[in-house]
Amino acid sequence: MQEKLSNVERKILKILQEDGRASYSRMGKMLKMTHVGVRKHILSLINRGIMRVSAGLSPKAMNLRHAIILIETIDDKSASRIIERFRDCPRLVFLSRLIGGNNIIAITVAEDMNVLESITSTCILRTAEGIRRSEVIVGSSIIYPEYLPIRIVAERSSPPCGVDCCSCSRLKNDICLGCPASSCYKGFL
Repeated sequence: MQEKLSNVERKILKILQEDGRASYSRMGKMLKMTHVGVRKHILSLINRGIMRVSAGLSPKAMNLRHAIILIETIDDKSASRIIERFRDCPRLVFLSRLIGGNNIIAITVAEDMNVLESITSTCILRTAEGIRRSEVIVGSSIIYPEYLPIRIVAERSSPPCGVDCCSCSRLKNDICLGCPASSCYKGFL
């Protein structure tokens, strides 16, 4: 059963969406309650899995490009396999199954159009086994949300999808920067 948010919880979430660094004290003053009460509500929201605190990055400030990739797979097993393979991709900011069929939607970010072209034409997401067809929609600029859950890789080794970026001709010819998880990545993410 879906859990209903209280009025106080909705107000706290609204404040945090506007300023994720708002202090308990400041929120308490705004809500006419103690900072301890605010903290209890926030911990309850976190413990119930309703919210989490994380850093969102601005694609506009980082001058990133984005594309929506729509994928139709041949069967449910192929869709599940593709989702599992790419769920940890540092370039994906959104990945979901669609209702009605074996369809997947992915939203990806890239440093420039050459990298975006690599992701949408050469890299494995659109060419993986089990894909019947795919479509790419390239966006010009993201209006909302201003900040996205762009994954930063702290220690580079190899892409989670298993692709070998280091031997890719597009990387060797400086057309693509590679995967941010790869040890041979040449970009700024």
